[in-house]
This record gives sequence, structure tokens and C-alpha cells, in this order.
Amino acid sequence: MLRWLNPINSLAGRIFVWFWLVLLLTVVLTLLISRSLSDPTDIRRLPSSLNRQLQHQLAPLARSIDRASLMHQLAQDRRSRWLVVNSANQQLLNPEALPARLDPHWLTELSQLNRPRLLRHQNVYIAGPFVIEIAGQQLALYQQRQRPPQPWWSLRALSEPLLVLLLLAVSATASFILAVSISRPLRELLQQNLAFASGKLQSRVSQLAKRRDELGQLGRSFNTMAERISDLLQNQQRLLRDISHELRSPLTRAQLALGLAEQQQNLHQLPRLKQELERIDAMLDELLTFSRLDAGQYQLDIGSCDLTAMLTELIELNQVEADSKLQQLQLNAPDHVWLNADGRLLSRALENVLRNAIKYGPRHSVIHLGIHLQPQSQQIILQICDEGPGLPESELAAIFQPFYRVSNSRTLQTGGTGLGLAIVAKIIHQHNGTVNAFNRSPGLCLQVQLPLPATTEHN
Repeated sequence: MLRWLNPINSLAGRIFVWFWLVLLLTVVLTLLISRSLSDPTDIRRLPSSLNRQLQHQLAPLARSIDRASLMHQLAQDRRSRWLVVNSANQQLLNPEALPARLDPHWLTELSQLNRPRLLRHQNVYIAGPFVIEIAGQQLALYQQRQRPPQPWWSLRALSEPLLVLLLLAVSATASFILAVSISRPLRELLQQNLAFASGKLQSRVSQLAKRRDELGQLGRSFNTMAERISDLLQNQQRLLRDISHELRSPLTRAQLALGLAEQQQNLHQLPRLKQELERIDAMLDELLTFSRLDAGQYQLDIGSCDLTAMLTELIELNQVEADSKLQQLQLNAPDHVWLNADGRLLSRALENVLRNAIKYGPRHSVIHLGIHLQPQSQQIILQICDEGPGLPESELAAIFQPFYRVSNSRTLQTGGTGLGLAIVAKIIHQHNGTVNAFNRSPGLCLQVQLPLPATTEHN
């Protein structure tokens, strides 16, 4: 839940935040620029320390003989820049020293105050007036000081055109970064999509799948889709190869039997020919069943089934085959275990498992069938275990693949069509269950997990 509260994890939230920040930045820069362009001129109180300092500097100027000597003295002193105004007619005597863009009327405003003040205008400070009397004439002096230089990154240090260009550059850069952050992953997805469509089934998006927003979800869904399509195509190709291989052997033997019958002019090869044709018929039947289950075209006839009764019936049907190997079939289960399933299809799957256990179990062994209920997890656990040699750990999951052969365990005498356990896995999966195999000492166990109905009419 907290993940969705972070707008950065959402493409819509990221676009909103980005444009909101760009807009906020634009407003802030606009305000700063407007303040910089409309820097007001104001008058404030003159600090007492500065007043004493200026009074000390005025002492030698007040001792000037006449106005000419005063102006000459001010021209010689390049460190202190003073403006001199005739108090009688408010005439500026040295206008060349007046700062640019400063209206001289501000000096008149200062002269009307009863004490010296400090006027700030852009980068210039003017302190005054300081009235002195020279040769019977009153003069008002104003000292101007330059404000400290602004750093290079300060907006006030930039000219108006540069400030406008800076605003445009910042907004354009932010918009470009946002556009690239959206277009680049989409371009990667397009390239990998075209590559996958051209037959490169290993094409995947890597950078896009690392994102945590909607584009990242799109990339991960593409990878999942490509993975499943690739697996389906590879399974289809492998299935076609296995089918051609599995059908070729009985057809070859049938052709051989027919050839021998023609040469010997007798019917001794007919039983063998019949056996091979039955084998082909059984393989085609299981192949058709597996194809329908794999394509999801098999419509389940769901009803209430007693799993214990189903296993009891399967034991009775296969008891003759078990007796031929002197095997015992032992069932450990409650009296009744009810579940919702397609009874005919589920019975076929469990019979395949039981026949495999009988086939690969040794003579004079016991086949254990057990049903265990797990109310906490709402699961029915069914196990069918033999006492055979088991399987290598690396091949336990592969036995549910169609036409998979475990070395030295299935031969022409003991092997079936190679689709039995694959059909079992498909049937159990359609019943929302799972099937897996594990070794025990000794033997191999196949465990089926099926959902336990929440409510049932049977007890």
C-alpha cells in the first residue's frame, strides 16, 4: 500500500509532479526576475556607525576656502565619491558623479529630511545630506557607495535578456528530461517487440523492467508474455519431434511384421502387428487427450466425488496386475473424502499414477496409497508410493513433461506412451491442484494436492 503512496512509482504521478515542479520553478524564477527588474529605490535610517564615519570624513572638506577648492579636493579623492548640491536652488554641482538611472529628484527628497538618511538604488547606496557652509554658501553633500559585487550565480548579477534565456533553458531542460524518460523505455520496448516478432525469441527488455511505474509493469508483462510464448513454441517443437519419434518406432515394427507375413505366407506375425497397431491407437488417444487439456478445450463435468471410494475402485480394477507381481495395494484413508471434481477425468489421472507405481515397483513389494486432510490450508493430500529405485533428484520435476524418458527406467517392455504423467499434471492443474514427485527410502512418491471444499453436504 505504501508503494502506491509514492508518486514517483506511478507514471501519472511522475508526470504530474514533474510538470508541477517545472511550473513552480517557472513561477519562482518569474518572481525573482520581476523583483530584479523592478528593484525599488527606498530610503532607510542611516546607521549611527556609518554616520560617525562620514562625519569624520566631512571635517577636512568643511575647512575648504571656497567652492572651487572643495570641488578640486573632491576630484582628487577618488576613493570617496561625493555629490554636491547647492542648498539654495537644489542644483547638482557635479552631475558627472551621479549614478546612472538615478533620478536627481531623490536628492531633493533626501534634502527635505531633518537628518541624514540612506538611499538604496539598485547597486548604489547614497548617504546624506550633510550640510556644510563654505564662503557663506550652504552646500549639501551626499556620499555614494557601491554595493558589494554579486556572485556570478546571483540573478541580480545577470542582465534581463540572460534572465529570460535562463528561465526558458531551465523549463526546456526539465521538459526534455521528462520526454526522454518516457520515450527511451518505450523505444526499447518497440525494438525488442520487433525483434521478437522477427523470430528472436530470446528478446527481452532489461532496463524498462527495472522501473517501478506503469512502464516498468509494461516491460515486465512483455517479458512474461515473451517467456510464455517462447516456452509454448519450444514445447510445441519438442512435442512434434517426440510424436514423430514415438510413432516411427511402432510403425516401423508394424511394417516389419507385414513384410515378414508376406514373405512367410503365414499369419504368425498378425498378433505382433495387432499389438503395434493398438500401441499406436493408444498413443494417438492419449495425444489427443493431452492436446485438448493443454489447450484448455476440455470441459470439466464438476460434481461431488468420494475420493476414498474412487481409490478403492481403482485398487480393485488393478489388483490383477498387482497380483501378477505379487504386490500388495494398501490404502490408508478416511471412510469418506468428498471434493468437487470431474470424477471420470480425475479417476483417469489417479489410475495413471497407480499403474506407474505397479509397473516400476519391484516384485513382492507394497504400494502405499494415502489420503490426508489439512483443514488449516484447506487441502487434500493424496500420496501413492512404490518401493522401487526412485529417480535422480534432477529429474523429479521433468517426469511430468510429455514424452520425457528417464534413463534405464523406461524401456520398450516397460514403457508406455510417455504422456501418462503429463496428462496427470494437466488434469490436476485443471482441478486447481498441484502434483509433484519426491524420493523416499526406498521408492518414489507422487503427491497430489487438491482443494478441500469449504462446505459439503456429506459427512
